Amino acid sequence: MAQEIEDVETATPEPDLPLWDLKRGAEIDPTLVVIDKLGEGTRYEAYRAWDRELFCETAVKVIRPHRVGDDKALEGFEREITIGMRMTHPYLVRFLRWSAKPPRPYLVMEYVRAQTLGAHLQDVGAVSIPETCLLGIRMAGALQHMHNNWALHLDVKPYNVTMGDPPKLLDLSLARTFAGPLKMRHTVGTKEYMPPEQCEYGEVTPQSDLFSLGATLYESVSKMLPFPEGDADAESRADQYPQIACDALPLAEVTDVPREFAQVVMACLARDPRRRPDSAIEVAVALERVVEGLGLKELLAWPKGVRVRP
Repeated sequence: MAQEIEDVETATPEPDLPLWDLKRGAEIDPTLVVIDKLGEGTRYEAYRAWDRELFCETAVKVIRPHRVGDDKALEGFEREITIGMRMTHPYLVRFLRWSAKPPRPYLVMEYVRAQTLGAHLQDVGAVSIPETCLLGIRMAGALQHMHNNWALHLDVKPYNVTMGDPPKLLDLSLARTFAGPLKMRHTVGTKEYMPPEQCEYGEVTPQSDLFSLGATLYESVSKMLPFPEGDADAESRADQYPQIACDALPLAEVTDVPREFAQVVMACLARDPRRRPDSAIEVAVALERVVEGLGLKELLAWPKGVRVRP
């Protein structure tokens, strides 16, 4: 019997609803002073802040005023904290501390200065094959850590991946724990990167995150999405989410990439989860072979000849 995901969260802010909208120098609470605003979503506002307790810059997510008394928002806040505080991977954003005290429940995380892959694609352009492989290997490591700890990310996308050294997988606001397949009752995620099962109330598994990783790597090297843009106003879910009914355009037809790289990316993008790689580590090993094939020893994620799997 699959568990069920009941609530829905999107990245699109709700218009004309209350915001704290704190300005530079304002206090979130006596331990946190705002430097500037980073953004907002349906549940949170995000700020760069100076943490007087930790004595460093941090990123702080504050529950929006109209959601402070909302049971679902508080459940989501507690779920994100529960998952994030037990993750300890170098390529996952670190959760530092939190407070549920009114009037502003908040979550303090490390502040990551590096540009996201999404911003890089917009401002600079596509990323090279070797760099994309290394980024993919490291994100696969972060996902494997989450999966080993019975958690799914459910929102892997270029704007949730940073380009720094080390790179970071960001934003666990949609993450869920699992003890088997999770049954979707609503659509959660970012539609361009969601696997079919996440689009049509199916069962999500670690292979769902691998689909999103594949879509991210596809866009990284091509600056193109693997599926056509859906029609948000269509009645048919297959028209809203083309990945339900059609296969991704072969990467090799979009840009010049090594055959082995295209194979692993397209395997991740298989519509049937059973045809995707068995694990994130399998994806990482396949990407490492691509780097080896390019003869770039200095870029290998681990020393050649070392057995990285049992």
